Amino acid sequence: MVKVLTVDVELCVGCERCALMCAFNKFKVFNPRRGAIHVVKMEPGIDAPVFCTQCGVCINVCPVGAIYRDPKTRVVMVDEDRCNGCGACVVVCPYGAIHVDPVTKKAFKCTYCGFCVKYCPQGALKFVEPEEALWLKRKSMARSLTASPTLARKLWWRPPMR
Repeated sequence: MVKVLTVDVELCVGCERCALMCAFNKFKVFNPRRGAIHVVKMEPGIDAPVFCTQCGVCINVCPVGAIYRDPKTRVVMVDEDRCNGCGACVVVCPYGAIHVDPVTKKAFKCTYCGFCVKYCPQGALKFVEPEEALWLKRKSMARSLTASPTLARKLWWRPPMR
């Protein structure tokens, strides 16, 4: 069975090495804006890498048919020769995981190459079996529903003025 890219946000320290290495692997530049993975810094100490979950929503919206699912790996791919850089895929992506590269003017997204996993110093990114990915998703959802509101109250709470 195909493995799934996952993140354990409790391990992420926000170093953005994943984004740097992704951009270097594809474009030979160390520029996190050109990577297919982006680290979102929300509150002090809370960082979360955002990447394509291979949902395929972008496939049907592409007007030139440049986005397709690889039949063997099940990974959503972009045919750069066909892509016209219109950005329709960017608009429909529910995760903000696909973008039009500012230099090539072509859509760019995660292809599960594994470069980010290899260079993550904390081991926050990893390829796992779908069953383990399900557990990590549930854990992440439970954490966002319970821990974040409490943390936000602690970080931003001010005593009433007298």
